[in-house]
Amino acid sequence: MKTNLKRAGIGVFCLLAMVGRQAMSAADEEPVALHQTLKKMDSAQYRSVMKITWDGGTVQVEGNRKYTVQEIKDSQNVVMMLTDLGGKLDGTTDTPPAPPVTLTLDSSGKMLTYKPELENNPYMSTSTQHLVALVDRIIFPDKPVKAGETWSTELDNPQVKNKKVLIKTTFIGMDKADGAPAWKVKQTLEADTDTGSKMTAEATCLLDPLSGQIIEADEDIKGIPGAKKIDSKGKIQRVKPGSEKKAAP
Repeated sequence: MKTNLKRAGIGVFCLLAMVGRQAMSAADEEPVALHQTLKKMDSAQYRSVMKITWDGGTVQVEGNRKYTVQEIKDSQNVVMMLTDLGGKLDGTTDTPPAPPVTLTLDSSGKMLTYKPELENNPYMSTSTQHLVALVDRIIFPDKPVKAGETWSTELDNPQVKNKKVLIKTTFIGMDKADGAPAWKVKQTLEADTDTGSKMTAEATCLLDPLSGQIIEADEDIKGIPGAKKIDSKGKIQRVKPGSEKKAAP
């Protein structure tokens, strides 16, 4: 009798576990409306650590930057100021801040314009900076998506006239960042460059569901055009509000 009761108990437990798994699976399959929700004067500061490599050379670049929403237009386009806060090379040599850049994004996150205050970067042309800046601007879908779904976007290539940049974005699923829910996405980029080669990139990001902005991202960019082809690989992390001063070099 006890054996039968034990078997029955195990059977009920297994049944409940199966129902629980089915409920979790169904929840995972629910479409999610990924989007950016930004307001005027919203801001986010980031710290990045990148390993930069080229023929015969390697350097670690630490950077600090801040994005601030300047205006939300009637078209829902977002005008954003990118402020460089300086950084370090190989953890020892300070690098000065670069001139600020004005970005214009549409409501889905597509970058429409990239305009530096001064075009004086000795290492990268403005068109190259624009192309690299596309890597971590996540593009949101025009409808709710399920985990595993991918959408493609084509943008005008800032490097090569009459060519397109192909961006593919995949919703990996729900995740957590600092104990709070986060959207996990992967985005890839492929573009022809003015050197005749291709630049490719992959970014895996956790996004804040409240704003759509990046919480953290792992990036791998290959073939950045210039006098020499450059590769960049590393991590970007949003600085927690209230600790911004600690993040500056």
